[in-house]
Amino acid sequence: MKNKIVIDIRMLNHSGISNYIENTVFEIVNHYRKSNFVLLINPKSNYLFFLEKLVFNNYKIIYINSSIYSLNEQFEIYFKLLQYRIDIFWSPHYIIPIFLRTKILVTIHDVWHLADNSFNKLLKRIYAKIIFFFIGFKKSNIIAISNFTKNEILKYTNIRTNISVIKHGLEQKWISTKSYKLNYDILYVGNIRNHKNINKLIHSFLNTGLKNSKLLLIGKNNNYIDESFYNKMNIEFPGEINQNNLIHYYNNARLLVLPSSYEGFGFTPLEAMACECPVLVSDIAPLKEVCKDGVFYFNLNVENDLKNKILYLIENEKACDELLLKGKKVINEYNWIKTVNETIKKIDKLL
Repeated sequence: MKNKIVIDIRMLNHSGISNYIENTVFEIVNHYRKSNFVLLINPKSNYLFFLEKLVFNNYKIIYINSSIYSLNEQFEIYFKLLQYRIDIFWSPHYIIPIFLRTKILVTIHDVWHLADNSFNKLLKRIYAKIIFFFIGFKKSNIIAISNFTKNEILKYTNIRTNISVIKHGLEQKWISTKSYKLNYDILYVGNIRNHKNINKLIHSFLNTGLKNSKLLLIGKNNNYIDESFYNKMNIEFPGEINQNNLIHYYNNARLLVLPSSYEGFGFTPLEAMACECPVLVSDIAPLKEVCKDGVFYFNLNVENDLKNKILYLIENEKACDELLLKGKKVINEYNWIKTVNETIKKIDKLL
């Protein structure tokens, strides 16, 4: 009898997690050509491009209409999978099926919903605590995307075993062959949320007094930006950009800034380094682990440090050139083939 593996790819259009799904899941489905797969999909997502990458007709699609982060999703997943004998359920996000009896493989990118104490995330935090309880209770096999994330799991949950660190990769399309040039545009790329500290970035940028620079904030705006910043002539909000166009922004930017107070990994600094765009990030542990010496750091807790570092890098071409050389070495450490192969080893042990 063929093995049956269920993979939840409902987060296919969700920022960094989508990047992870696109670069791992289709390779794994193609690798296990003699297995049968069930792919859980959000019918509202753009998933057809993903299915085109699948070489073999060894999969079935099940649509899940319930919202992610809801109890309804748990009941819907349970009843729609009840007819199958499932060998492995793999969630590339931390949401696992709490009612199903099967082996669980789960990729945890961060534990933000446990670490965030803001009141408006209370329900998500409660739901996350329930999910993480069952991750431990079911003795799930866990993939943490960084040592920082592994340590956060140990800090915020009672899970102590079955945690492997398998880091993300970097697509070859990001690797740039351009010569470095200045055009004084400063970028932020990513979701705009409270822990991303976008208001701090905007305030610091405006205080630099740079008159020939624009700050571009690329990503989904979740209403965390101070309304007074919307009318500034040198700040633009292009919104969400597809990856092919995003490469153009990286290639022509003077600087990427990531001022987050919390990350599980951090894709955008690696993408920028690959496109030969200098990078300035906050000196938090996960970014230090991922970016090493390929970026410039600032201290979130030191007043004006972000402003001063932006000015320093804008005015110091030599420092930027040195960052680019170091960045080339850093990005060579990240390879999706390695990520996929290590994930396959985890799956093999469960089959």
